[in-house]
Amino acid sequence: MTLKEIERRLHALKATGYIPAVRHGSTGVGHTFEQKMGLSETNIPIPDLSGRTEIKTTRRDSDSLITLFCFNRGVWHISQKDLIERYGYIDDSGRKALKNTVYAEKQISQGLSLLIDDVNNKISLIDKSGTLLATWDVFVMVGKLMSKLSRVLFVIADRRFNADGEEEFLYNEAHILTDPIPRNFINAFKAGKVGIDLRMHLKANGSVRNRGTAFRIKGIDLWDLYSNIRSLGI
Repeated sequence: MTLKEIERRLHALKATGYIPAVRHGSTGVGHTFEQKMGLSETNIPIPDLSGRTEIKTTRRDSDSLITLFCFNRGVWHISQKDLIERYGYIDDSGRKALKNTVYAEKQISQGLSLLIDDVNNKISLIDKSGTLLATWDVFVMVGKLMSKLSRVLFVIADRRFNADGEEEFLYNEAHILTDPIPRNFINAFKAGKVGIDLRMHLKANGSVRNRGTAFRIKGIDLWDLYSNIRSLGI
């Protein structure tokens, strides 16, 4: 699909007006967009941009987070089971769980926060006593960002609720984001714009179910990470 074809479809989608969400919850804005655009993947090949382009969508009035990438291989200083046992809580399903977004210099209720180490280029998960629980290499994270999100189709939607309380979207702003800036990514951590989302619980047999440790940012802050922003003019 060429960029010109994407622009044509975006203009047609905007002209349709408000569209009922095809899925409830935070993923509704993205799922509805992909379905109405005739896309079956979260990234699309755009020859004009020399590679595959990730799709990210957000509600204009929402503070919801979007996932940049997931990474937790080889980062833990203690076992994930011990992490859940020590810092977790009982979730709505009655399981011991640790499902929290953690930011720099700001403790969550479990006493966890992120420590930014500029000297050694590390970002660590620590508890309130300063104990190291996990450490991510900045260069590895930047590599993930550059490889997965070097090109993004970023779409913003207004929303409203109809008489039945169902959410509807108007997709009326879109940009192509290219050339992420590594320093901006690190600065976003320091500013509390990027957080690390822990998403794990203990299964009935005592083993760990980890849905992937996600690096997340508010949708409206995404373009702060990029040096080139091209409006598609819808």
